Amino acid sequence: MARKQPKNQLLLDYSVRGNRIVLHLGQVESQRIADHLFEGLVNGDWMIEPAGEVADISYAQDIVHQIGHKLPYPDGIKIAQLHHVDPLFKGFSAIYHQKGWVFVNAASDINERNYHIHLLTVSLGLHTIYASTTSLAARSEQLIFEALLPFDEVESFFRNDISKIPDFLASDIANFFKVPFPMVLKRALILKIITDDQYRSFMTANPSTAAKPRELFFSKDGSIDDLEAQLFSGE
Repeated sequence: MARKQPKNQLLLDYSVRGNRIVLHLGQVESQRIADHLFEGLVNGDWMIEPAGEVADISYAQDIVHQIGHKLPYPDGIKIAQLHHVDPLFKGFSAIYHQKGWVFVNAASDINERNYHIHLLTVSLGLHTIYASTTSLAARSEQLIFEALLPFDEVESFFRNDISKIPDFLASDIANFFKVPFPMVLKRALILKIITDDQYRSFMTANPSTAAKPRELFFSKDGSIDDLEAQLFSGE
């Protein structure tokens, strides 16, 4: 049975220019790996489907609906989370066999991966509108910020009178939005929820090393030995 066309998806002929990368992520080395991967895919050196050892495959329609703008997406966008790729590889979006594809590193941090999947998906709906990859990336990020990081929710985590954020709170914030913590801070700065000084200070937080402080409970007959056991136990 044919899948129903989402209401916010416009029809467009993607057969004109053939297979091509739409948007790279990461620095030069990540882009080089992406070019190599896609060249090998086009040349038949490896196969993306059926899903299995090479990648986990899913559809991006939920993301298309979440973003909510009526954009000229290619039909049937698929997400490939690639296994066994170089750790430096971040991801890219592409048109392959007239379909939209998003490729990301399955081993990357879950929040980073979620952010990249959303960003690359929306890039497939915008790339016919923005000829410059810089403009394409910037507009894609803007739409993702609006969809994933609404003003009221971002504002609820920050106050004017705080100057530092502990690692465990940075981790909680990142996990709440399911995007990397620096992206939350960037959004908060753009919205003027935090100041430049706060941004620089908060960027020193390291969510990946977060460890929540344990609550301490005292009994009436507790001793200093009990307290030390709680503070310094490895549990």
